[in-house]
Amino acid sequence: MRVFITGTSGYIGGMLVDRFLEDGVAEKIVALDMKPPPDGKKPGFLEVSKPGFEESGGFFPPGGKVSFITHNLGDPGWEEKVLVHGVPDVVIHCAYVIREGYGKKRIWQIKSNIAAAERVFDFVFKNKIQRLIHFSTVASYGALLTNSTARKFREDDPFLESRYLYGVDKKVIEDKLKTAFNVSSFKPQVLVVRPCAVTGPRGQFMFKRFGLLQMVKYGFPIVPITGLDSARQYVHEDDVWEAIRMMARGTIGGNYEVFNLAPPDFLLLKDMARDIGKASIRVPVFLGKLAFGAMWHLSRGRIPTVPAGINSYTYPIIADGSKITRFGFKYQYSAREALKADCGYYALDKNNRLAKM
Repeated sequence: MRVFITGTSGYIGGMLVDRFLEDGVAEKIVALDMKPPPDGKKPGFLEVSKPGFEESGGFFPPGGKVSFITHNLGDPGWEEKVLVHGVPDVVIHCAYVIREGYGKKRIWQIKSNIAAAERVFDFVFKNKIQRLIHFSTVASYGALLTNSTARKFREDDPFLESRYLYGVDKKVIEDKLKTAFNVSSFKPQVLVVRPCAVTGPRGQFMFKRFGLLQMVKYGFPIVPITGLDSARQYVHEDDVWEAIRMMARGTIGGNYEVFNLAPPDFLLLKDMARDIGKASIRVPVFLGKLAFGAMWHLSRGRIPTVPAGINSYTYPIIADGSKITRFGFKYQYSAREALKADCGYYALDKNNRLAKM
């Protein structure tokens, strides 16, 4: 099986390259990202100097098991580099610039995310690739005042997010994929995955990024609670890998299927605070909005509190991830276990591969 994965310098894409290498089912992995592959010697990243991972100026010629291409998917030219290694059997589209980026122009975001996705979809249909796995998000359902932990979002619920660009753009991209599928005479298998927040040992300790989880765990001395029902849902990185592994192998059926990836449980923000040994305090939403905006502008975006993000911090998006279990998939970890991040493939082993919390 030949696999083409986008966004491989990121958390999920990089993990998939690593796991496919270990799994052995892929005879060839073509990895693409706008950033060069991470240096395994730098703290926070996986060691990439594995057999078959050969570097040649950002573009790997045929011969190794993993070939890396450095390219922005929104620009032309990467398609030919991928095809040098043969037509892929499976395309896994993970690439997405999640951070809005302080001061960056909207046109750059559209190119790197929306136009990039369109080029990937065109590549799949034009070259008659048999299977496309596309990463979307539950954020597109919308963090709204009417949300409740008592009501879980299902795959057929409409996308209502209108302010948070991550959720808005992912909705646009899904719409474009569905349209491309409907108008094409060639029908690949399309599998859309909508994970809730992904975490685990790799996400928290090996691929270091400062996001909402790190801000709550390490940034706030006291955790502010801006909503009575404020909650987060986490899926373990190992469960994401297992779902993608099953999809890539063709053990999950359907022509065009959408799957939430979310375990049955969730965590109220006040319970998260208690679990990590912190106190919590109830504050009005308007103060939360002011604080998010102030931190965003004063840090010039280094603190990821984009003003529209206060809604997802306040109003829960809890997804029903049971649909995929009809195909034989089983969640190995709860949301609480994912958050704790002390178990799974990347947890501490006999070789002391990763320090515990």
